[in-house]
Amino acid sequence: MPILWGNNAGFMDAKFTPETLVNRGVLLFKSISLCCCLLVSGSAFSQDLHFSQFHNAPLNLNPGLTGVFSGDLRFGANYREQWASVPVPYLTFSAAFDQKIYTPVTPGGLLSWGMVFNYDRAGDGQLSWSQIGGSASYIQQLAEEQYLSAGVQIKGGQRAFDVARFTFDDQFNGDLFDPTQSTQESFSKTSTGYFDFAAGANWFFKDEDSRTQLYAGVGFAHLNQPKVGFRNDDDVRLAMLTNAYTSGVIQVGAFTDLTFHALHQIQTPYRETVAGLGGRYHLKVERGKELALGLAFFYRMNDAAIGYAEALYQNWHFGLSYDINTSPFKVASQRRGGPEVSLRYVIFRVKPPEEFKLCPIF
Repeated sequence: MPILWGNNAGFMDAKFTPETLVNRGVLLFKSISLCCCLLVSGSAFSQDLHFSQFHNAPLNLNPGLTGVFSGDLRFGANYREQWASVPVPYLTFSAAFDQKIYTPVTPGGLLSWGMVFNYDRAGDGQLSWSQIGGSASYIQQLAEEQYLSAGVQIKGGQRAFDVARFTFDDQFNGDLFDPTQSTQESFSKTSTGYFDFAAGANWFFKDEDSRTQLYAGVGFAHLNQPKVGFRNDDDVRLAMLTNAYTSGVIQVGAFTDLTFHALHQIQTPYRETVAGLGGRYHLKVERGKELALGLAFFYRMNDAAIGYAEALYQNWHFGLSYDINTSPFKVASQRRGGPEVSLRYVIFRVKPPEEFKLCPIF
Protein backbone atom coordinates (compact mmCIF):
# COMPACT_ATOMS: atom_id res chain seq x y z
CA MET A 1 0.00 0.00 0.00
CA PRO A 2 1.26 3.54 -0.63
CA ILE A 3 2.41 5.33 2.52
CA LEU A 4 0.74 8.73 2.81
CA TRP A 5 2.32 9.84 6.04
CA GLY A 6 5.29 8.56 8.01
CA ASN A 7 8.80 9.12 9.28
CA ASN A 8 10.45 8.39 5.92
CA ALA A 9 14.13 9.15 5.35
CA GLY A 10 14.58 12.61 3.91
CA PHE A 11 10.91 13.57 4.27
CA MET A 12 11.30 16.04 7.12
CA ASP A 13 14.49 17.53 5.61
CA ALA A 14 13.06 18.12 2.13
CA LYS A 15 13.02 21.65 0.74
CA PHE A 16 9.45 22.68 0.06
CA THR A 17 9.86 24.54 -3.21
CA PRO A 18 6.77 25.14 -5.42
CA GLU A 19 7.90 22.26 -7.63
CA THR A 20 8.23 20.01 -4.58
CA LEU A 21 4.75 20.90 -3.39
CA VAL A 22 3.26 20.20 -6.82
CA ASN A 23 4.93 16.79 -6.95
CA ARG A 24 3.77 16.00 -3.43
CA GLY A 25 0.25 17.01 -4.40
CA VAL A 26 0.30 14.67 -7.38
CA LEU A 27 1.67 11.88 -5.19
CA LEU A 28 -0.98 12.44 -2.54
CA PHE A 29 -3.86 12.51 -5.04
CA LYS A 30 -2.79 9.34 -6.82
CA SER A 31 -2.08 7.56 -3.55
CA ILE A 32 -5.54 8.40 -2.27
CA SER A 33 -6.98 7.12 -5.56
CA LEU A 34 -5.26 3.77 -5.10
CA CYS A 35 -6.36 3.55 -1.48
CA CYS A 36 -9.96 4.16 -2.53
CA CYS A 37 -9.64 1.52 -5.24
CA LEU A 38 -8.37 -1.08 -2.77
CA LEU A 39 -10.84 -0.08 -0.07
CA VAL A 40 -13.67 -0.68 -2.52
CA SER A 41 -12.08 -4.04 -3.29
CA GLY A 42 -12.00 -4.86 0.39
CA SER A 43 -15.60 -4.00 1.14
CA ALA A 44 -18.25 -6.65 1.59
CA PHE A 45 -19.96 -5.97 -1.74
CA SER A 46 -19.25 -4.11 -4.97
CA GLN A 47 -21.63 -1.93 -6.99
CA ASP A 48 -22.76 -2.30 -10.60
CA LEU A 49 -22.64 -0.10 -13.69
CA HIS A 50 -25.77 1.78 -14.75
CA PHE A 51 -27.24 3.98 -17.49
CA SER A 52 -29.58 6.93 -17.15
CA GLN A 53 -31.22 5.70 -20.38
CA PHE A 54 -31.99 2.34 -18.79
CA HIS A 55 -34.94 1.87 -21.15
CA ASN A 56 -32.51 2.00 -24.09
CA ALA A 57 -30.29 -0.78 -22.67
CA PRO A 58 -32.80 -3.67 -22.52
CA LEU A 59 -30.39 -6.62 -22.25
CA ASN A 60 -28.67 -4.94 -19.30
CA LEU A 61 -32.00 -4.17 -17.67
CA ASN A 62 -33.60 -7.61 -17.91
CA PRO A 63 -32.75 -10.74 -19.95
CA GLY A 64 -36.51 -11.23 -20.23
CA LEU A 65 -36.47 -8.31 -22.70
CA THR A 66 -34.41 -10.33 -25.18
CA GLY A 67 -36.40 -10.41 -28.42
CA VAL A 68 -39.13 -8.09 -27.14
CA PHE A 69 -39.25 -5.49 -29.90
CA SER A 70 -40.94 -4.78 -33.22
CA GLY A 71 -38.78 -6.49 -35.83
CA ASP A 72 -36.53 -9.50 -36.21
CA LEU A 73 -32.96 -8.39 -35.37
CA ARG A 74 -31.95 -5.55 -33.07
CA PHE A 75 -28.55 -3.90 -32.63
CA GLY A 76 -27.89 -1.40 -29.86
CA ALA A 77 -25.07 0.60 -28.29
CA ASN A 78 -24.80 2.91 -25.27
CA TYR A 79 -22.00 5.24 -24.21
CA ARG A 80 -21.83 7.25 -20.99
CA GLU A 81 -19.37 9.64 -19.37
CA GLN A 82 -19.78 10.72 -15.77
CA TRP A 83 -18.40 13.55 -13.65
CA ALA A 84 -16.34 15.26 -16.35
CA SER A 85 -15.12 17.87 -13.84
CA VAL A 86 -13.21 15.36 -11.69
CA PRO A 87 -9.58 14.58 -12.67
CA VAL A 88 -10.40 11.23 -14.32
CA PRO A 89 -14.06 10.90 -15.41
CA TYR A 90 -15.87 7.58 -15.52
CA LEU A 91 -16.91 6.04 -18.83
CA THR A 92 -19.22 3.15 -19.62
CA PHE A 93 -19.86 1.45 -22.97
CA SER A 94 -22.28 -1.30 -23.93
CA ALA A 95 -23.12 -3.05 -27.20
CA ALA A 96 -25.85 -5.63 -27.67
CA PHE A 97 -27.60 -7.74 -30.27
CA ASP A 98 -30.72 -9.88 -30.08
CA GLN A 99 -32.81 -11.88 -32.53
CA LYS A 100 -36.10 -13.76 -32.66
CA ILE A 101 -35.93 -17.46 -33.53
CA TYR A 102 -38.95 -18.40 -35.60
CA THR A 103 -39.19 -22.02 -34.52
CA PRO A 104 -42.63 -22.94 -33.18
CA VAL A 105 -42.44 -24.17 -29.59
CA THR A 106 -46.01 -23.69 -28.45
CA PRO A 107 -48.95 -21.92 -30.13
CA GLY A 108 -48.28 -18.21 -29.90
CA GLY A 109 -44.77 -18.67 -28.49
CA LEU A 110 -41.22 -18.20 -29.72
CA LEU A 111 -37.61 -18.18 -28.57
CA SER A 112 -35.09 -15.35 -28.80
CA TRP A 113 -31.40 -15.05 -28.12
CA GLY A 114 -28.88 -12.23 -27.81
CA MET A 115 -25.38 -11.15 -26.81
CA VAL A 116 -24.12 -8.21 -24.78
CA PHE A 117 -20.72 -6.61 -24.14
CA ASN A 118 -20.07 -4.10 -21.35
CA TYR A 119 -17.00 -2.06 -20.48
CA ASP A 120 -16.62 0.37 -17.59
CA ARG A 121 -13.52 2.34 -16.55
CA ALA A 122 -12.85 4.76 -13.71
CA GLY A 123 -10.05 6.53 -11.88
CA ASP A 124 -6.31 7.10 -12.25
CA GLY A 125 -5.63 3.39 -12.01
CA GLN A 126 -8.02 2.64 -14.88
CA LEU A 127 -10.14 0.38 -12.68
CA SER A 128 -12.12 -1.48 -15.32
CA TRP A 129 -14.93 -3.97 -15.74
CA SER A 130 -15.26 -6.04 -18.91
CA GLN A 131 -18.21 -8.35 -19.46
CA ILE A 132 -19.42 -10.46 -22.37
CA GLY A 133 -22.37 -12.79 -22.29
CA GLY A 134 -25.37 -14.34 -23.92
CA SER A 135 -29.06 -14.33 -23.11
CA ALA A 136 -32.07 -16.38 -24.13
CA SER A 137 -35.78 -15.81 -23.63
CA TYR A 138 -39.11 -17.41 -24.28
CA ILE A 139 -42.04 -15.20 -25.30
CA GLN A 140 -45.60 -16.44 -24.90
CA GLN A 141 -48.71 -14.73 -26.21
CA LEU A 142 -51.28 -14.38 -23.41
CA ALA A 143 -54.05 -12.66 -25.35
CA GLU A 144 -54.50 -10.91 -28.67
CA GLU A 145 -52.39 -7.92 -27.62
CA GLN A 146 -50.52 -9.16 -24.53
CA TYR A 147 -47.30 -11.15 -24.17
CA LEU A 148 -45.24 -12.54 -21.30
CA SER A 149 -41.53 -13.25 -21.59
CA ALA A 150 -38.94 -14.85 -19.32
CA GLY A 151 -35.20 -14.93 -19.89
CA VAL A 152 -31.84 -15.96 -18.50
CA GLN A 153 -28.35 -14.59 -19.04
CA ILE A 154 -24.81 -15.75 -18.35
CA LYS A 155 -21.78 -13.46 -18.56
CA GLY A 156 -18.06 -13.84 -18.11
CA GLY A 157 -16.33 -10.83 -16.62
CA GLN A 158 -12.96 -9.38 -15.72
CA ARG A 159 -12.13 -6.67 -13.22
CA ALA A 160 -8.66 -5.07 -13.43
CA PHE A 161 -6.54 -2.01 -12.67
CA ASP A 162 -3.17 -0.74 -13.92
CA VAL A 163 -0.72 -0.41 -11.02
CA ALA A 164 1.79 1.37 -13.30
CA ARG A 165 -0.49 4.42 -13.29
CA PHE A 166 -0.10 4.90 -9.53
CA THR A 167 2.72 6.54 -7.60
CA PHE A 168 4.18 5.45 -4.27
CA ASP A 169 6.05 6.99 -1.36
CA ASP A 170 9.34 5.21 -2.16
CA GLN A 171 9.41 6.93 -5.58
CA PHE A 172 9.90 10.27 -3.83
CA ASN A 173 13.61 10.97 -3.30
CA GLY A 174 13.18 13.70 -0.70
CA ASP A 175 12.99 16.61 -3.11
CA LEU A 176 11.28 15.35 -6.23
CA PHE A 177 9.06 12.57 -7.40
CA ASP A 178 10.96 10.20 -9.72
CA PRO A 179 8.55 8.10 -11.85
CA THR A 180 11.46 6.02 -13.19
CA GLN A 181 12.37 4.79 -9.72
CA SER A 182 11.04 1.29 -9.02
CA THR A 183 8.74 0.67 -6.08
CA GLN A 184 8.84 -2.08 -3.49
CA GLU A 185 5.05 -2.25 -3.36
CA SER A 186 3.65 -5.55 -4.60
CA PHE A 187 0.19 -6.90 -5.38
CA SER A 188 -0.94 -10.51 -5.47
CA LYS A 189 -2.93 -9.77 -8.63
CA THR A 190 -4.21 -6.81 -10.61
CA SER A 191 -7.07 -8.58 -12.37
CA THR A 192 -9.72 -11.12 -11.49
CA GLY A 193 -12.29 -13.06 -13.50
CA TYR A 194 -15.76 -14.32 -12.71
CA PHE A 195 -19.01 -15.75 -14.12
CA ASP A 196 -22.32 -14.03 -13.56
CA PHE A 197 -25.95 -15.19 -13.87
CA ALA A 198 -29.16 -13.19 -14.32
CA ALA A 199 -32.85 -13.86 -14.91
CA GLY A 200 -36.03 -11.87 -15.37
CA ALA A 201 -39.62 -11.69 -16.58
CA ASN A 202 -41.46 -9.05 -18.58
CA TRP A 203 -45.08 -8.28 -19.50
CA PHE A 204 -45.75 -6.46 -22.75
CA PHE A 205 -48.90 -4.90 -24.24
CA LYS A 206 -49.19 -3.63 -27.82
CA ASP A 207 -52.35 -1.99 -29.13
CA GLU A 208 -52.68 -3.14 -32.74
CA ASP A 209 -54.75 -0.07 -33.68
CA SER A 210 -52.41 2.62 -32.33
CA ARG A 211 -48.84 3.34 -31.26
CA THR A 212 -49.67 2.57 -27.62
CA GLN A 213 -47.46 -0.04 -25.97
CA LEU A 214 -46.66 -0.79 -22.33
CA TYR A 215 -43.92 -2.75 -20.55
CA ALA A 216 -43.48 -3.88 -16.95
CA GLY A 217 -41.07 -6.37 -15.48
CA VAL A 218 -38.66 -7.53 -12.81
CA GLY A 219 -35.03 -8.52 -13.19
CA PHE A 220 -32.49 -10.27 -10.99
CA ALA A 221 -28.76 -9.86 -11.70
CA HIS A 222 -25.73 -11.48 -10.04
CA LEU A 223 -27.79 -14.39 -8.73
CA ASN A 224 -24.60 -16.25 -7.83
CA GLN A 225 -22.99 -13.16 -6.21
CA PRO A 226 -19.58 -13.84 -7.82
CA LYS A 227 -16.29 -13.02 -6.08
CA VAL A 228 -14.58 -9.97 -7.62
CA GLY A 229 -11.83 -9.13 -5.07
CA PHE A 230 -8.18 -8.52 -5.98
CA ARG A 231 -6.62 -10.12 -2.91
CA ASN A 232 -6.50 -13.89 -2.57
CA ASP A 233 -8.00 -13.74 0.92
CA ASP A 234 -10.84 -11.42 -0.14
CA ASP A 235 -14.46 -12.47 0.01
CA VAL A 236 -15.58 -9.46 -2.02
CA ARG A 237 -18.73 -10.25 -3.96
CA LEU A 238 -20.86 -8.54 -6.58
CA ALA A 239 -24.10 -8.10 -4.67
CA MET A 240 -27.33 -9.37 -6.18
CA LEU A 241 -29.30 -6.64 -7.92
CA THR A 242 -33.10 -6.64 -8.07
CA ASN A 243 -35.06 -4.21 -10.20
CA ALA A 244 -38.65 -3.42 -11.09
CA TYR A 245 -39.53 -1.15 -13.98
CA THR A 246 -42.27 0.08 -16.25
CA SER A 247 -42.08 1.88 -19.56
CA GLY A 248 -44.53 2.90 -22.22
CA VAL A 249 -45.80 4.98 -25.08
CA ILE A 250 -49.42 6.20 -25.13
CA GLN A 251 -50.81 7.68 -28.31
CA VAL A 252 -52.78 10.83 -27.44
CA GLY A 253 -53.22 12.28 -30.92
CA ALA A 254 -52.71 11.56 -34.59
CA PHE A 255 -49.12 12.81 -34.35
CA THR A 256 -48.41 12.98 -30.61
CA ASP A 257 -47.51 10.43 -27.94
CA LEU A 258 -46.94 10.52 -24.20
CA THR A 259 -43.88 8.59 -23.00
CA PHE A 260 -42.97 7.47 -19.49
CA HIS A 261 -40.26 5.35 -17.87
CA ALA A 262 -39.61 4.36 -14.24
CA LEU A 263 -37.08 2.12 -12.53
CA HIS A 264 -36.41 1.10 -8.94
CA GLN A 265 -33.47 -1.15 -8.17
CA ILE A 266 -31.82 -2.45 -5.04
CA GLN A 267 -28.24 -3.63 -4.66
CA THR A 268 -27.63 -3.89 -0.93
CA PRO A 269 -27.08 -1.49 0.70
CA TYR A 270 -27.77 0.86 -2.24
CA ARG A 271 -31.05 1.85 -3.86
CA GLU A 272 -31.77 3.77 -7.04
CA THR A 273 -35.05 5.25 -8.23
CA VAL A 274 -35.36 6.94 -11.62
CA ALA A 275 -38.54 8.22 -13.24
CA GLY A 276 -39.22 10.25 -16.35
CA LEU A 277 -42.06 11.74 -18.37
CA GLY A 278 -41.97 13.10 -21.90
CA GLY A 279 -43.63 13.59 -25.24
CA ARG A 280 -43.03 12.53 -28.81
CA TYR A 281 -44.15 14.25 -32.03
CA HIS A 282 -44.38 12.34 -35.32
CA LEU A 283 -43.42 14.43 -38.33
CA LYS A 284 -44.11 11.53 -40.69
CA VAL A 285 -46.25 8.48 -39.97
CA GLU A 286 -46.27 6.76 -43.37
CA ARG A 287 -44.89 3.22 -43.20
CA GLY A 288 -41.25 3.20 -44.32
CA LYS A 289 -40.93 6.98 -43.88
CA GLU A 290 -41.46 7.28 -40.13
CA LEU A 291 -39.86 10.30 -38.46
CA ALA A 292 -40.42 11.44 -34.87
CA LEU A 293 -38.75 13.65 -32.27
CA GLY A 294 -39.14 13.45 -28.52
CA LEU A 295 -38.18 15.22 -25.29
CA ALA A 296 -38.35 14.00 -21.71
CA PHE A 297 -37.25 14.92 -18.21
CA PHE A 298 -36.02 12.33 -15.69
CA TYR A 299 -35.03 12.57 -12.05
CA ARG A 300 -32.80 10.14 -10.18
CA MET A 301 -33.71 10.41 -6.50
CA ASN A 302 -31.16 12.32 -4.41
CA ASP A 303 -28.66 12.32 -7.27
CA ALA A 304 -29.38 14.00 -10.61
CA ALA A 305 -31.82 15.73 -12.93
CA ILE A 306 -31.68 14.32 -16.45
CA GLY A 307 -32.66 15.94 -19.74
CA TYR A 308 -33.39 13.54 -22.61
CA ALA A 309 -33.94 13.99 -26.35
CA GLU A 310 -34.62 11.34 -28.96
CA ALA A 311 -35.01 10.98 -32.71
CA LEU A 312 -36.69 8.09 -34.52
CA TYR A 313 -36.15 7.65 -38.25
CA GLN A 314 -37.44 4.53 -39.98
CA ASN A 315 -35.60 1.65 -38.24
CA TRP A 316 -33.17 3.90 -36.32
CA HIS A 317 -33.51 5.28 -32.81
CA PHE A 318 -31.08 7.83 -31.33
CA GLY A 319 -31.14 9.02 -27.72
CA LEU A 320 -29.14 11.77 -26.03
CA SER A 321 -29.25 12.66 -22.34
CA TYR A 322 -27.30 14.76 -19.86
CA ASP A 323 -27.15 14.41 -16.08
CA ILE A 324 -27.03 17.49 -13.85
CA ASN A 325 -25.75 16.44 -10.45
CA THR A 326 -27.93 17.51 -7.49
CA SER A 327 -26.38 15.40 -4.69
CA PRO A 328 -23.79 16.73 -2.16
CA PHE A 329 -21.16 15.61 -4.67
CA LYS A 330 -22.19 18.61 -6.78
CA VAL A 331 -19.47 20.62 -4.99
CA ALA A 332 -16.81 18.47 -6.67
CA SER A 333 -18.72 17.77 -9.88
CA GLN A 334 -19.73 21.43 -10.33
CA ARG A 335 -23.25 20.07 -10.97
CA ARG A 336 -21.96 18.32 -14.07
CA GLY A 337 -23.07 14.72 -14.22
CA GLY A 338 -22.37 13.44 -17.67
CA PRO A 339 -23.54 12.95 -21.25
CA GLU A 340 -24.97 9.67 -22.48
CA VAL A 341 -25.88 8.52 -25.98
CA SER A 342 -27.74 5.48 -27.26
CA LEU A 343 -28.22 4.09 -30.75
CA ARG A 344 -30.51 1.32 -31.90
CA TYR A 345 -31.16 -0.25 -35.31
CA VAL A 346 -33.81 -2.86 -36.09
CA ILE A 347 -33.99 -5.14 -39.11
CA PHE A 348 -37.31 -6.41 -40.41
CA ARG A 349 -37.36 -9.56 -42.50
CA VAL A 350 -40.13 -10.61 -44.86
CA LYS A 351 -41.61 -13.86 -43.56
CA PRO A 352 -43.95 -16.36 -45.23
CA PRO A 353 -47.62 -16.00 -44.20
CA GLU A 354 -47.61 -19.24 -42.16
CA GLU A 355 -44.89 -17.84 -39.87
CA PHE A 356 -47.11 -14.88 -39.03
CA LYS A 357 -49.76 -17.27 -37.76
CA LEU A 358 -47.38 -19.21 -35.55
CA CYS A 359 -45.48 -16.36 -33.90
CA PRO A 360 -46.53 -13.25 -31.99
CA ILE A 361 -45.91 -10.06 -33.89
CA PHE A 362 -44.74 -7.08 -31.85
